[in-house]
Amino acid sequence: MNVDLSCEKCGHPMQFPREQAGRIGKCPRCGNDVYIPTPVDEIEELALAPEDQSEEQRERQLQDERRRLDRILAQERDDQPGGAAAGTASARREKGVGRTSVKGVVMTYLTAMRDSDLQRAEEALALLATRRDEVLRVIDQLAADQIPPAEMSNVPPGVFQGFLKSLRSRL
Repeated sequence: MNVDLSCEKCGHPMQFPREQAGRIGKCPRCGNDVYIPTPVDEIEELALAPEDQSEEQRERQLQDERRRLDRILAQERDDQPGGAAAGTASARREKGVGRTSVKGVVMTYLTAMRDSDLQRAEEALALLATRRDEVLRVIDQLAADQIPPAEMSNVPPGVFQGFLKSLRSRL
């Protein structure tokens, strides 16, 4: 059985043996590379598993639960002595970017990048540069999490990881 086709460039009709299907041949007239397809009658259709809507719904529920727990933990940290209400000099200095912990300033940087607010990102970066080791630990924790923090839920995972790489490289 042969595979019949025409050159895409010059239209010359050609025949190739079935055994050459999936390879590249040459048009004898113009020398153009021609892909030799598998004949349609020999292609087997693959049965696909039905789409599992319950798994996607479960994943969304887990992400929502993670965000809810993150908000509760953040609130508990803020309510503790030394939290967001603390009046230390470093807390007052970091209030310029809206956060008081290293992780908070990292999140300020990430949300600034998300919002294309480069000035706020630079301000956060200036604060983070003085605490490189702590920042690297926070970046590693965020990079290892399967689910981005709630503030970054609308950012594609690849972009979120890119923001983390960018921050790491700028420290």
